[in-house]
Amino acid sequence: LGETTERHEKMGKQVNKKVLSMFDKAEGEYKELVEKKAIVLKDKSKIQQVIAELDEKKALALSATWEKVNKDFGSIFSTLLPGTMAKLEPPEGCTVLDGLEV
Repeated sequence: LGETTERHEKMGKQVNKKVLSMFDKAEGEYKELVEKKAIVLKDKSKIQQVIAELDEKKALALSATWEKVNKDFGSIFSTLLPGTMAKLEPPEGCTVLDGLEV
């Protein structure tokens, strides 16, 4: 025990004691950053989920609106020009979300 105490005292003079407190501080900051990263990743996932839901709702709303407008457009067009027909269609290979053409 005496020998160990002597070695400890010798080493105490050679080791910078401030380094230990600096290490503890850096370790604490690291843990905080890891926790913040986990929160950010969780929030990112929630945001992506909300965006997907909104895109789905947008597609449904646009499709419903397109159907109604297309029906009314065809009716108005045939009233103005008897014997003719017109409708709004997405371009070939596209969807309603990409646009419509007569």
